[in-house]
Amino acid sequence: MVTSTNRSTRPSVAGLRAPSGTTVHFGSLIALAFGTAATIHWVLLPSGLAGWFREFERCQVRAGYYPGQRPLPRPDTEQRYDGFAGCLAERISDRLLWTVFGLLVMLAVAVLFYRLQPWWRIRRQRLVALRSSDSPELASYLESLVAQAELPRAPVFLIDPLNPRAGGLAFGHGRRRYVRLDAGLLTLFRTDPASFRAVVLHELAHVRERDVPITYFALAVWRSFLFTALAPMVVGLLWVSWRDGALRSSLEISWRVAGLVLLVHLFRNALLRTREHHADARVSAWLGSADPAWCLPALAGTVARRPPVWLRRHPTPSSRVAALPEPTALFRPGFGEHFAAGVVLQLGFVQFAMPVVAAGAPLDVFRLLSGGWGILVALLVGFAAVRGSAVTAARDGPRRAPVGRRLVRSCLGVGAGVLLGERLSPATLGDPLPGVVVFVVVGLLVGQLVLLAWWVYRCSRLLHRERIARARVAGWSAVGTAVSLLGWSWLELWSSPENLGRASSQLARLGTPIADLGSQAAWTGLDHALLSATWHPVVMGFAARNLALCAGLVLLWAVPLLLARRTRIRFALSAGLLGAVAWLVFDLAVKAAMRGTVPLSERSTDPFRAVLSGWEFAGAVAVQFAVAAVVAAVLFRRSGFAHALFAAASTGLAVGGMMWTFGRLGACVPLLHATATRCPGTTSGEYAATVLGVVTVEGTIAALGGYLLGSAVRRGLRGWNVTRGPKSVRTSVGTGSPESGRAGRIVAVLVAASSVVVLALPNASGTGEEPLEPTAEPESTASESTESEPGTEPGRVWLRRGGSRHLRAVSSATAELGEGIRSNAEVREVRGRAVRLTEAVTGARQFPEPPDGRRAEIWGEALGVLDGSARRLVEALDTGTLDRELLLEVVESLARGVRLFEELVGLWCGEYGERVLEAC
Repeated sequence: MVTSTNRSTRPSVAGLRAPSGTTVHFGSLIALAFGTAATIHWVLLPSGLAGWFREFERCQVRAGYYPGQRPLPRPDTEQRYDGFAGCLAERISDRLLWTVFGLLVMLAVAVLFYRLQPWWRIRRQRLVALRSSDSPELASYLESLVAQAELPRAPVFLIDPLNPRAGGLAFGHGRRRYVRLDAGLLTLFRTDPASFRAVVLHELAHVRERDVPITYFALAVWRSFLFTALAPMVVGLLWVSWRDGALRSSLEISWRVAGLVLLVHLFRNALLRTREHHADARVSAWLGSADPAWCLPALAGTVARRPPVWLRRHPTPSSRVAALPEPTALFRPGFGEHFAAGVVLQLGFVQFAMPVVAAGAPLDVFRLLSGGWGILVALLVGFAAVRGSAVTAARDGPRRAPVGRRLVRSCLGVGAGVLLGERLSPATLGDPLPGVVVFVVVGLLVGQLVLLAWWVYRCSRLLHRERIARARVAGWSAVGTAVSLLGWSWLELWSSPENLGRASSQLARLGTPIADLGSQAAWTGLDHALLSATWHPVVMGFAARNLALCAGLVLLWAVPLLLARRTRIRFALSAGLLGAVAWLVFDLAVKAAMRGTVPLSERSTDPFRAVLSGWEFAGAVAVQFAVAAVVAAVLFRRSGFAHALFAAASTGLAVGGMMWTFGRLGACVPLLHATATRCPGTTSGEYAATVLGVVTVEGTIAALGGYLLGSAVRRGLRGWNVTRGPKSVRTSVGTGSPESGRAGRIVAVLVAASSVVVLALPNASGTGEEPLEPTAEPESTASESTESEPGTEPGRVWLRRGGSRHLRAVSSATAELGEGIRSNAEVREVRGRAVRLTEAVTGARQFPEPPDGRRAEIWGEALGVLDGSARRLVEALDTGTLDRELLLEVVESLARGVRLFEELVGLWCGEYGERVLEAC
């Protein structure tokens, strides 16, 4: 039997104690409640959400920055965004202050409810204090139970003389604790002392677990949320619907807020259920038994009724009985709390971080916010992995905890919360439901989170075997650094799944000029495919030069190798160097084939330089895949992943050095002469850093695939050996492997440090180097324009926020002038109409041009023609030089302007219809 001391100890791993489920659910509930309240207050600003959307669209038109528009050149994009953010900042302070004030009121009311609830409960239920003089035997027995519970301070026992139930309740606030004993429970003191002891110990367990203040503050927050957020929202939406008739917008807001309120309610119930399980486990530890008849006597004969479990405030009797034998299972990670954390994170990012903090700040603030989001998500899954490792450490033996499934559920919870949080935000009003691409994006996020969580779990298990405190601190610091770097540099891309879902077409357009270089070189049929894969815009434009990402990838293998007791570093290093030799043979063969088929004058062009780099990168990735597969097939499956990554990194570092050397001295050695024309070349450190970044990022993916293949081969060989030969005994992790020794660890550190140093080389401009990225031919980029795709939102925004008004004003003034000329009106009247046309054109010119390239061109040309015609007519009338020839020129010019406007109106009407543009 497990001793009571061990049963009451919270599981820990490498000096870190796992938080209880009550604490985790409390954090989720508070975050959800305040996040939902902040969303409601943001909507309920007196100007209303519709007013905010109007200001948001006006700022888009004023600055010419439309989020749905195709990307412009970087300087132009940043300039327009700065104007948009500055315009938005002028109108955002009142909404921010209103939201902060609403949250402070909610917090103050919650604190008031929390402080008053003991007094109100005692007064409403007419509870009386238990005095030792009334029942000395009962008071003495309660003191013994308090001593058994090891409470530093005894709670105040109160009696409910009117309640016939045989139950109790622990309540209070701060350090002031009360335990209510019902009248029916007091009768058990004489008739059934064992049941009386179990019930009282259960209430004392709540005090010992310190969940009394947590629980009642959470309930106070829930009640304050109902009074200060939900009730005003209902009244406000009814008022808006009655006053403005915006019933559709009210319904869209209502279902989003209703979903958030339901989540808050469900997590309140989950908190109440979890605290009961922890109290049961504590009672079981004190009694030294997991027998339900001893620990849960009140459940005898109890039958669970509706509602379903997730709507209940108390767990079902069957779940309470099932949790008694395995109390450590209460600390393992789960789907619910990570789902809530994902919802809160995404709500905060979409609803506040983007429009509030970034308003008035440079464009780089978005990247900082996205990086912070990525760090929080990475730390969240790392937190789940540490909890799972702590549970596994507490249950080492024949029955280990199924941690893998728990980690997958936790990561699925984060992904689902991110997706739902983005849809529940009022900022997504009017957006369509997420499509297949968005679900694929979230699926990719979940897959990466699962891999990251499993890596943290394995590192936690390695750290748990370490006995030196300083080594544990250093190990946790390294793990935290790696997780934070990967979250900051890579996971931040997934901060907005909806926008990332739209990025596939943009990446295809960005990669087209580079991929077309393969067609221009026309060397082999594989050139185009190799350039499309190895010169991918994400890798070349973002990942390869991202020091934080590449350093995090280096730590993925460096940390486990340095933490493991027994490793095969020398073997992995030898495999990596042999892979580099294999790449050298491949590279020499490619260059020989290129020299034999293409003259030097053609090989020195940008297309052939790009093609050669594509072949070299593809060869490096293929070799890294093979090296990782071999290492994983030879080494033990559980310890082979870090070795496979280390071998691939060694190959990548050697290949990067050789590529830099060949670029520097290629023209000096006939065997290496491929595309260089000068000896020595001008390749510098930036080239080496970029090359190493490419083979690091793409090589990590290749190494992962090779590891999976090698592991599958090793499992197959083991199965074949079992069926064909004597049964082999499976060896534990690291057993039979030689000690890594100081030399092996020094080699690993040197490889990691060299990789990071090369990656950190400054990317200074103007160093006279040959650029790695060749310049695409003009005809390859001429097709890139800033015109939006048909049906995109920027055109609608421009029309709604003033464009349609100017279109109608110019069209109406032109029609009036033409009618005056045709009807042979008086000179004064014709002149007045011409002046009104010039004024309408002047106002239209002061208004920002349409966001679409073709429409902006027609708009400017039409305004110029009409303005010139009207001014010539006014000048001729004022000077008396109007004759038939001049009048015909004016009429012809007006007709040309009308045709241009008809073309423009036709474009608008064909896309948006008469609902947007009345000029149709």
